[in-house]
Amino acid sequence: MSAYPPTAAGPTSTGKPCCEAFTLVELLVVMAIISLLISILTPSLSRARQQAKSTVCLARLNEFGKALTAYGADHNFGLPPMRFLVKDTSNVYHGWTEVLYETLYQDDDFSHTENFPVLHNRAGEYALFVCKEGQPLADHAGHYRVYEPSWSKGSLDAVKQKLPLITDANPLVTDPNDLLRSDIPKEHIAGLEGEAYIHERHYGGANYMFPDGHAERSTSLKERLALDWDLDPDTTNQ
Repeated sequence: MSAYPPTAAGPTSTGKPCCEAFTLVELLVVMAIISLLISILTPSLSRARQQAKSTVCLARLNEFGKALTAYGADHNFGLPPMRFLVKDTSNVYHGWTEVLYETLYQDDDFSHTENFPVLHNRAGEYALFVCKEGQPLADHAGHYRVYEPSWSKGSLDAVKQKLPLITDANPLVTDPNDLLRSDIPKEHIAGLEGEAYIHERHYGGANYMFPDGHAERSTSLKERLALDWDLDPDTTNQ
């Protein structure tokens, strides 16, 4: 005779003690709690990822600042040209990104036979010049742009310290009708002559690099530049 009454938990036919399983209600409660925790934690994790990408972006802008300082030391504090024809070629153009890349890396294998290889991040070789939060359009992957009113001064010592030199920006706007789109407010293209627009891609702000070489995120500088592209209260913007 069995030592256990028929209704008591006892050994199974294999000799192992049996145990009670979760009821459907208990399982649903556990799943609801897990879903609630995920919904609470997901925004925090997403913001943490965005902050990490913004930090990487700022670090890259700081690298640009170091490269500009090194370039200026050899060129009387001058800034690289935004666009120039490569010597000994017929139709090959480079710009400030190519100059800074060569200044930073001294790459002997760097191509001088194709247009803007660094700006376009050809073959994914120039990730330093791509913001992780940037969205490429067409073949453009260069998600940083010089702030033209500052850059056009030609030298570091001629630029106001409160003005940016390099900003987050979306790729080049090639169709003038794009500037009429409702999703590209006019302040996005302030001071950039309609060629690119500042994009607040870092959770409500944009990253900027300044003449002293430091970089910082700002949620208000874009609007201030839109009101007055050189931040001078005695000038008007046309």
